[in-house]
Amino acid sequence: MIYKVLFYFIISFLHISCQKNTYDAEYGVMTISREQTQSWVRNFNPLSPGANARWPTTSGIYEPLFIYNSLKNSMVPWLGLQYNWKKKNRVLDIHLRKNVDWSDGTPFSAYDVEFTFNLKKDFPALDGYGNWDYLSSVKAIDSSTVRFTFSRVYVPGFEVISSQPIVPMHIWDSIPDPVKFTNPDPVGTGPFTEVTLFKHQIWELSKNPNYWQKGKPKIERLRFPAFLSNEQATIALINGEVDWSGNFIPAIERIYVQKDPENNHYWFPQAGTSIYLYLNTVVKPFDNINVRKAISMAIDRNLIVKVAMYNYTSVAHQTGLSGVFSDYRLPKTKVKEDWISFNPDKSMQILSESGYNRNERGYWVDGNGDPIEIIINIVSGWSDWIRAGQIIASNLKEIGIKSRVRSQDFGAWFNNLQTGNFSAAIGWTEKGATPYPMYEALMASKSVKPVGEIAGTNWHRFGLDEVDSLVLKFEKTSNALEKEKIIFRMQELFIENAPAIPIFSDPSWGVYSTRRFKNFPNENNPYAQISPNAAPENLFILTQVIPK
Repeated sequence: MIYKVLFYFIISFLHISCQKNTYDAEYGVMTISREQTQSWVRNFNPLSPGANARWPTTSGIYEPLFIYNSLKNSMVPWLGLQYNWKKKNRVLDIHLRKNVDWSDGTPFSAYDVEFTFNLKKDFPALDGYGNWDYLSSVKAIDSSTVRFTFSRVYVPGFEVISSQPIVPMHIWDSIPDPVKFTNPDPVGTGPFTEVTLFKHQIWELSKNPNYWQKGKPKIERLRFPAFLSNEQATIALINGEVDWSGNFIPAIERIYVQKDPENNHYWFPQAGTSIYLYLNTVVKPFDNINVRKAISMAIDRNLIVKVAMYNYTSVAHQTGLSGVFSDYRLPKTKVKEDWISFNPDKSMQILSESGYNRNERGYWVDGNGDPIEIIINIVSGWSDWIRAGQIIASNLKEIGIKSRVRSQDFGAWFNNLQTGNFSAAIGWTEKGATPYPMYEALMASKSVKPVGEIAGTNWHRFGLDEVDSLVLKFEKTSNALEKEKIIFRMQELFIENAPAIPIFSDPSWGVYSTRRFKNFPNENNPYAQISPNAAPENLFILTQVIPK
């Protein structure tokens, strides 16, 4: 409480004092806050199996074949122009854009696409999304056509393939270990490729001199100061030092918008999925369905939305679906359980019925006297998630479960999540054109990896054979009614098994200033998600925003 009062005192002071100290950047230089870190590490490897590459490596320096526009529900051609399925959806031909050069002037071609995917085959650690679980070969037919041959019918594979950032063969074919390669001087096809400054506390990325979209980008340079926390980034925003941010800002109307209503804006549309509390289901007692449900019932989601999220979003639905995916939800009459409502008494009843007893200190213990203990991993500086985690930990302590929050820098947090080195963590889930990718990521056993091995999805390591069979059916059908039935059944299995615990609807954070730049997407001009976290969709913003 003292911390919050002190923070708001500082914010209020700056709100008054900084009105006379508005930051003036160089013309066309956009300052962005997207990552929180103490100091920058020079890593621009777009194939990195972790989350160590600097933003916007995968959607600014390097580019995908197509970009899915989540707001318009359309696939936008990018390096790829068109695609064709052949041989009963076992072969996919993608035709590429011509007259595209890499930033060093070397022509881009289908051989670069072939090389990128085969590099992931040769180094499985790079294939976190499991492309080679369903591909049998990737080969350039000619300089502008690449053929993907599937080992099985997997129509949703196009969405994953199309979003893969492509690397240049003439650079990467001489890299002995692309897994460890930090790629300090990147060569890409994207709008921004030139690292013109790199220091521990600030770095800059200038535009590509050979970008294929002539006359773009209009932005001259991207600037990235190091902010250790959301609070530091918020202060910089209030000072007018940041043009675009994906950070959570408390009381944003009062401390940011009201300072300059003409230029200071935000847009937080719900992204369709939820933010989850992941419990590692291969670690006891989280392998127990009833324990997971009991933990969920102990969580006061309304308090989290009010205190941690400032009512910017809503409590999670039992299905985990929100926003644009609300229409996919099961009919209410088919939702047979409610383990998402706040019910601490029922939570304790379930724990007792599951064979747990309370010791002399009031903690729930198993038959061996070992307590249920939860350590919630959260990214350092993500103040909204940290507050949510603190509320969850407090809720759990109140019913007798030992719990605490552990903050980590983003790289360590994400690596632990991917390798299964955690007991609990707050995180997002997969997104796509339908809820299918989310449920596949949450429940497909085929994507479960042993602890220690990197998992691109299914970090909590939960799998059901029935979901695998539903996935196979979904992958092969184009019938809309059949797809709806499959997604309904996936929701029933989700509710029955509680593989992960939805906390609140996932908002797409976007904060921006129009004092120096214009044409950001917003509620009145929704050409893309405003959040820089929405990769590769943020390429639309990087190529369409214009300096004033």
